[in-house]
Amino acid sequence: MSPKKLRYITPLLGFLMAAFVVVLYYMQTGFLEGFEARTHDMRFKAMRGPVEHNRDIVIIAIDDRSVAELGRFPWSREFFRELIDFASNAGAKAVLLDVFFPEKESTEVDGRLASSIKNSGTITLATAFEFGQDGSVASMIHNIPVLARSARNIAHINVFPDEDGVIRWTRLVIPYKGKLYPSLALTAAMEAMGIDEIEVRDYGVVLGSKTIPTDIDAGMLINYTGPPGTYERFSFSDVVKGQVAPGQLRDKVIFVGATAIGIYDMRVTPFSNNSSGVEVNANVADNILRGDFMQRGGIEKLIDLLSIVALGIVVSLITVRLRASVSFPLVLILAAGYVFFSYLMFVAGRWLSMVYPILTVVLSYSVAAYLRFFYLDRKANEIRSMFSSYVSKKVVDELVKDPELARIGGDSRVVTIMFADIKNYTTYSEKRSPQDVVKTLNDYLAEMTNVIIEHEGTLDKFLGDGILAYWGAPLEQEDHTELAVRCALEMIRRMEGLQRKWVSEGTEPLSFGIGINTGEVIAGNIGAKGKKMEYTVIGDNVNLTQRIQSESREVNCPVITDALYERVKHIVVTEPMGAVTVKGKHIPFNIYALKGIRSEENQHA
Repeated sequence: MSPKKLRYITPLLGFLMAAFVVVLYYMQTGFLEGFEARTHDMRFKAMRGPVEHNRDIVIIAIDDRSVAELGRFPWSREFFRELIDFASNAGAKAVLLDVFFPEKESTEVDGRLASSIKNSGTITLATAFEFGQDGSVASMIHNIPVLARSARNIAHINVFPDEDGVIRWTRLVIPYKGKLYPSLALTAAMEAMGIDEIEVRDYGVVLGSKTIPTDIDAGMLINYTGPPGTYERFSFSDVVKGQVAPGQLRDKVIFVGATAIGIYDMRVTPFSNNSSGVEVNANVADNILRGDFMQRGGIEKLIDLLSIVALGIVVSLITVRLRASVSFPLVLILAAGYVFFSYLMFVAGRWLSMVYPILTVVLSYSVAAYLRFFYLDRKANEIRSMFSSYVSKKVVDELVKDPELARIGGDSRVVTIMFADIKNYTTYSEKRSPQDVVKTLNDYLAEMTNVIIEHEGTLDKFLGDGILAYWGAPLEQEDHTELAVRCALEMIRRMEGLQRKWVSEGTEPLSFGIGINTGEVIAGNIGAKGKKMEYTVIGDNVNLTQRIQSESREVNCPVITDALYERVKHIVVTEPMGAVTVKGKHIPFNIYALKGIRSEENQHA
């Protein structure tokens, strides 16, 4: 697979990863959904924290102190009568009792309590439903008739925790035998708003001019305002003993319920593992009254799906197109950005999925990084290994960016070729030990190699004592002719430095000839893939360059062909050497001795 094909396929791979996550999203697997639910709780507790609440909602708590002062619970209903009378006289807007009265206490006591309930006109009594295995209502727990007839409302107090035991949803309405039973919290909101009727729709409950977003079963997602203790509490015993000022209850919506641990009405919420049920009802009523709803419906699901797909494609593109040192931090920033976005949306009342989009990021990055390593990074390493020893770092970097520039096989290129060869090398080496020859030769080859690479040339190979280099391949270079002639002149200068060094060391200096030519060649990776392969140039112009370098020995400077001369004559100083016919050629051609580079002023003359 070529890198270009991989880059085209990458968006598809990102989309496939996203599609896989979308399938998981709709499957709602227990593990992932549980994890998502935990992120929902984390956003409440660790990220958003408490928010402003409705101060007209208060709780009269059946707390541990009340139990200690009034005796073991359940109490005589006389205490509830005293509470109701006190709240009514204080001017409470509504009193909602989160307790049951399913059995008779005595005719007198029950009668007095019924009279207080009826006279108050603000009392809501609780009921509860039992459900069958199919999810339908099986039965209803009733209060004794004398109390039920006296109450203004009957409201259900059923709770529906998620599988992990956390209460995140509440059923606002439960239908039973042709009648709708609102929840205690919904009834509190209705009382506070002065509304007697509700309308239940498929995905909402209409309360006057307000529509509460729900699921198909009238389930409302609770937007908790804070941890236990958020709403003002009064101890039950303080109220019945007259230790609470009536003004503190005037125009209040009052929930009466147990907070004492021993009564076992404790619930698990996102803020606490030990919240009272009455506190949950207060939160729900507060949400409805303020219209501060948390939603996870069609719009949120659409945003989830778009985020999953977009993140999958974007992460794949980033990963496959950029180096790991760049792509990994970018992907982390992208993931963090989405988490922050989901938090902002959460504060705005929309529960967006955090787990599934981040899972898409992880999967897309992993797959794209895997493919990049095996199809791009591995290819880049091969290119680096192949070229780093005989081209400049700049050229290697360009080849790594687009390895197709050095693909196996060859294509026609116009390049500038240079061939340098030591004069009388055979005679020189016969008079010296192999160790001395190798040392001197290495000095020469190392210095000339540095010059070639400094001038962005490609060092093709060492042919014994000869050096073959070229410009214009594997990367196209507009100024390849100029780079080559400047390189040749610098090689002459460096050779003079080496000769002085050798003389100072008592070593006979070497001298060399250089031939340079421009023409069309075949350039590419040539050889047997997986066995022996090298990037090189071949063709008649390469052979011609090797032939003309011998002519340079007569003038002690580089020799260039007329093809090259025509391209650089405006910048070089040359001397014509006439026409020559080299081995293998029948038609003579002109060559020139390269003497130097013209000054900037003369180049434009």
